[in-house]
Amino acid sequence: MKELYIEFLNAENEESIIEKFHNTLVDTNRGYDFFVDWDKIRKHVEKHKIEFNILNSLIGSKQFDNDLREILLNYPRVLPVIPILLAIRDLNFKVIRDFTDKNLDIVNYDFNIRPLTLEEIDGIVEFFDKTGLKRFFLEMGTKSILDYVMGVEVGMDTHARKNRSGNRMELLLKPIIEDIAVKNGFEEVLFQKNFKYIETNYGIEVNSSIKNRKADFILIKDNKKVNIEVNFYSGTGSKPQEIVDSYIERQNELKNNGFEFIWITDGEGWRGQKNQIHKGFEKIDYLLNLHFVRLGLLEGILCRI
Repeated sequence: MKELYIEFLNAENEESIIEKFHNTLVDTNRGYDFFVDWDKIRKHVEKHKIEFNILNSLIGSKQFDNDLREILLNYPRVLPVIPILLAIRDLNFKVIRDFTDKNLDIVNYDFNIRPLTLEEIDGIVEFFDKTGLKRFFLEMGTKSILDYVMGVEVGMDTHARKNRSGNRMELLLKPIIEDIAVKNGFEEVLFQKNFKYIETNYGIEVNSSIKNRKADFILIKDNKKVNIEVNFYSGTGSKPQEIVDSYIERQNELKNNGFEFIWITDGEGWRGQKNQIHKGFEKIDYLLNLHFVRLGLLEGILCRI
């Protein structure tokens, strides 16, 4: 392994490899598509385009409550889009009507499509009034509910950034790994599957220690099986030693099941952690950062496995 690294990195020895690994760490794994998932937002808005346009008729209404009642009575299909106007995905939720009431009257709201009773319609009219939606339609000067909802969806998508940040490395490396695997004759590239899946679908036996574990990538070629795990360490969460030890343990378990193991990691959290990086290179057969992958080292490893 050391010879392969020295060849690709033009390094003199293992210490030089560790130095190059440390000096080529990146501060972020964000691309421009990290910030807003515009395709998802457009899909969400287009899904209810008709319903939003029906609600458009309420903008500046001179008899808002009556017009809203007519819409709810004749077009109950608008019900699921009402919570979206308040940046809420849930269709069922509870609200305390009055905190000053010693009995704390709880109101249950159900925005699933269904014919509404007059009492339920009155309840939703009250909901518009109490939440400020009525004021929004009458006073905020909005010309298009679709445009407004587009902005709401952008805001709600910021919550999804946490998930995008968490799996960004997997998505970043997925096309690269798939391309390398295809070029090097791997028949299967499995993404985010547990090891039980390959036992069930490919007849590859695994023991109970890893059966229910999820793998970022599993590559299969003839009798060769490779697990590639990727992560980005920003310096928050687990300690570097705990991370390295966990991947060392994972490699040992995988080897007991006939798997080769590759760990791709990066991030500013590894800066100043040369002792742990050294430990990783000492105990793990194949350890790379994004720079090493771009240089072709991952392909070189998969060619020789």
